[in-house]
Amino acid sequence: MLTLLVGALFAFVPHAMAAPPAFTVHETAGLRRFGYPVTASLEMPQGVMRDAAAARLFDAKGKEVGAQFTAMSSWADGSVRGLDVDFTSSIGPKETEAYRVEPAAGAPRQGRGGLAVTETADEITVASSAIAHKIRRDGKPLLTSIVNSKTEFLAADGITTTLAPGKAEVLKRGPFNVTVRLGAVTLEYVSSKSWVKITQRVGELVKVGRDSVEPPSPNNAPSGKNEARRSLAPPLLAVDAHFAMPEPPVLWDFGVESWLYGYFKKPTETVLLRQDADGWRALTGAGEPSSLYASGKRCEGWGHLAEKHRVIAFGMADFGAGGEPAFRLGADGRFRASAQRKELTVYFHVVGQPVHVTALTSPPSMLAPLVVEVKK
Repeated sequence: MLTLLVGALFAFVPHAMAAPPAFTVHETAGLRRFGYPVTASLEMPQGVMRDAAAARLFDAKGKEVGAQFTAMSSWADGSVRGLDVDFTSSIGPKETEAYRVEPAAGAPRQGRGGLAVTETADEITVASSAIAHKIRRDGKPLLTSIVNSKTEFLAADGITTTLAPGKAEVLKRGPFNVTVRLGAVTLEYVSSKSWVKITQRVGELVKVGRDSVEPPSPNNAPSGKNEARRSLAPPLLAVDAHFAMPEPPVLWDFGVESWLYGYFKKPTETVLLRQDADGWRALTGAGEPSSLYASGKRCEGWGHLAEKHRVIAFGMADFGAGGEPAFRLGADGRFRASAQRKELTVYFHVVGQPVHVTALTSPPSMLAPLVVEVKK
């Protein structure tokens, strides 16, 4: 009996002595953040935490921080292995903050998260007191409605992706973060900002011949060995949107070396910005844009489309990473972001006028997330 008790004590020691998972958050872009979303993905020691609901987040001073905890994976014994911690930080430019996660009893500290998910057989709605996004389970279209402060931002065709969405699965249910995965397409929402982050990712390449591979097929694209032999290069991925822009004038701008902006006078006008190895060019025109408007060396990968009531800030992550990324905007509210890549992430941040008051963040801040470093 004594031998069994001693063995049990020694079996518990590694878990009891394990240091609480700790991480730091770094601001690297030189920007002041206000309630900026943070996600820390941690690995918990085996057997330490039976339920993510038992987790608590503390800052360097030992003060509990309101957060959302999601078990992303489990050990063989059922205890939490992968733990995502979602919360917000108002960190200063170039500052670093330290946090740790510990299991604790009692009710967690309530934060300011406010996102919730409701589901029907046909759609998933992500909502807070200010926003409501409707996601179709079949992806046709992916998003049918984006409402902010009772204003509808999407027109009839909604938002679609090149890769066909798969079976819908809600990975995180709020209140700080809601993440919905539909096969190769993922949508992510955060409670402190009214944006949606849409990521398309070509999955594992499948070997179909001696020297050929076949990625998952885009929407309406043929598949098969012959097609695979022509698709060794990364596919052209795009996010298409149809925003509600009642009538011109519609304003547009892009973040480049200097502020580039203009406006549409007629419903048929468009602007196209594309970057390649030689730099970027902006073309304008009616229908297919062909008139050179401006050019330069580096584009920051963001811009705005706006009318007197609605402003859509858009951005593409890693715009300068190659693949000839492009934005195309039309006076009728049609939008396309595209690049020849295996992964494409596009943000849409919808706000009202005046944008300087309603946005609570900037496109450069949106595209420069805080950096999380997990201590080993």
